[in-house]
Amino acid sequence: MRTQTNPTTVRRFVDPEDLICPGCGEQVRCAPPRLLACRGRAPVPAFSHPDATALCRTPAGILAEPIEVTR
Repeated sequence: MRTQTNPTTVRRFVDPEDLICPGCGEQVRCAPPRLLACRGRAPVPAFSHPDATALCRTPAGILAEPIEVTR
């Protein structure tokens, strides 16, 4: 059985070099922050700033997820 794919169903992987922090615009690194005071059972973030600090917080107070920039 052959499956058809089209551009909308093909999974695209993101190059880590294209990820930035949405709060400050710094490039992110693919490693958790070095020091992070987690509240409750919040998951540990997978990304951090180049200096190993947590990504900026959103206006709601939660840690932001990185965003992809196109070059």
